[in-house]
Amino acid sequence: MTLDGLKDSLRKAGCRFYGRAKQFRKLVTSRTGKVRDGSYQPVVQMPDWQLFAAITLSLIGFGFLFLDQAAGEWKSTVPSRTYAFFRLLTDVGKSEVVLVPAAIAILALGLLNWQNLRKAQQALMVRLQILGLFMFVAVAGSGLTNNLLKVIFGRARPRHFEELGPFAFDPPGLSSGFQGFPSGHSATAGALAIILILLLPRFRWIWLTIAGWIAISRVVVGAHYPSDIVAGFAYGASFTWLLALWFAKRRLYFRLDGGKIKSPEYIPIDWQSLYKSLHLMGQKAYDKADEQNHDGRQDI
Repeated sequence: MTLDGLKDSLRKAGCRFYGRAKQFRKLVTSRTGKVRDGSYQPVVQMPDWQLFAAITLSLIGFGFLFLDQAAGEWKSTVPSRTYAFFRLLTDVGKSEVVLVPAAIAILALGLLNWQNLRKAQQALMVRLQILGLFMFVAVAGSGLTNNLLKVIFGRARPRHFEELGPFAFDPPGLSSGFQGFPSGHSATAGALAIILILLLPRFRWIWLTIAGWIAISRVVVGAHYPSDIVAGFAYGASFTWLLALWFAKRRLYFRLDGGKIKSPEYIPIDWQSLYKSLHLMGQKAYDKADEQNHDGRQDI
């Protein structure tokens, strides 16, 4: 492909992406996205926010009073094999694990030319793109705002336990050593737990267990105190739930039914037909590019 042909392809891809962005803005404004009755399941009950706040604040206080000191003394006694396992587990809590696939999905679906797809298939693409956007904003938004809270509180990490103890605060925390509260990895774990619970609530205890272990790994590897991970986990979970509520009120992927949030249980789509349509689109694009190259050689 020539340089001019590459520029033309990038220009067309940019135009398609701009068109998808306009379509998404129109979807948000008009609150469209009609679905069949009974197609939206499963259902997740709205939480009791007063109870959630009371439990979270109690656990943070319990951590400050009883657990943080013990965790600071215990971190140096962790066996090497245990440390290696939790070091591997803590990497799962990195925000990139969700952000990179979600960003790729959003861009790939945005650059795809949907004109030759059926209406149901176009609806599927829009739905997947909105889901990817929700996951990206949930993890990125909770992570960025959580980092701001770290700077505001300026709590010393366990690496400074020997000289400062577990209750050292020096705001603003401009260095990583004084950005311990709340835990960023735990915020990502909390956000991921809510995302999975909303999509597959029948396995909610499995998601909470996995996310909880990811959060606990931050204490085992000596990066945070127990109160840090409780605050981070609760913040990431709350941010994601409120974001889902915002999406549901605008009928974007989720649906709000009284005190419940519903998400699609299934997508009534013929996957074989979708594959054939995508293959046909790719073939047409290839034939068009080949025709342009052939015309270019004739002009020369």
